[in-house]
Amino acid sequence: MASEPNGSKTWFPSNDHPADKATFDFTITVPAGVTALANGEMTAKPATRGGLTTYKWSERHPMATYLATATLGKFDLREGKTAAGIPNLAATDPRFKRSLDHLYTASGEITDYWTTVFGPYPFASTGGVVDDYSAGYALENQTKPLYGGFEPDEAIIAHELAHQWFGNSLTVKRWKDLWLNEGFATYAEWLWSEHKGTKTADATFNELHARPASDPMWSYPPGRAKPDDLFNQSVYTRGGMTLHALRKAIGDPTFFTLLKTWTAEHRYGNVTTEEFIDLAERLSGKDLGPLFDAWLFQPSRPA
Repeated sequence: MASEPNGSKTWFPSNDHPADKATFDFTITVPAGVTALANGEMTAKPATRGGLTTYKWSERHPMATYLATATLGKFDLREGKTAAGIPNLAATDPRFKRSLDHLYTASGEITDYWTTVFGPYPFASTGGVVDDYSAGYALENQTKPLYGGFEPDEAIIAHELAHQWFGNSLTVKRWKDLWLNEGFATYAEWLWSEHKGTKTADATFNELHARPASDPMWSYPPGRAKPDDLFNQSVYTRGGMTLHALRKAIGDPTFFTLLKTWTAEHRYGNVTTEEFIDLAERLSGKDLGPLFDAWLFQPSRPA
């Protein structure tokens, strides 16, 4: 199950809106030999009777409905802990078994690194699932990102695990503020590349900013995601560029303090763009209105 933005109502009754978070318990009964995965942690050993196996999972931290998952199949599993001690579970369909160790190792390494950049990990476990369904995309299901029918590289794993902070712990109060999820996770990809010594975030930013004024990205202001085009690439790319423009304007010490303060002050809550702008101005002591207006709200290429 991958339900963003409003697919959860098709498989369980809910107020299917990100502003209404809840804790979740799952009881899933499947044919023996099939594995049932869900959010959070298993609360009892799988019990088999009469050819059926029942799995029980629980996500004890608040979660938006669109992040709930129940994914069933024949999976190869690898379980353990990250170097920092966070429980880690990787699962792959047999078709993708060769990616199991990479998914497990990369998920652990990236989760631990993000704790140094974004603050303490907000949940009780990490990991990921590669399923044999050609969705063509990944989704940041809480504690268990889902990779639909492909072997994820480190960039996409970094993106989905950054969402555990930005999107999952800090959830948008309104869909129009989706850049707070996708812009942050996209910028996390650039930060991971920078950390690995592959490419700096500044180099990525400059390449994107060199796109001509006629590029469709510039005509879509990412600060107001459109209902009929919610996942426009501008929400991701120009959203990430907004953060880099902010980083350059306020400096690295203040910028990275801002990220940790943002995740700490709104842990498990719901957030808006206005709240982020207010915090950035409070910590930097600067009027950042013109910067955010140019990058988030104007249908044109910022200078």
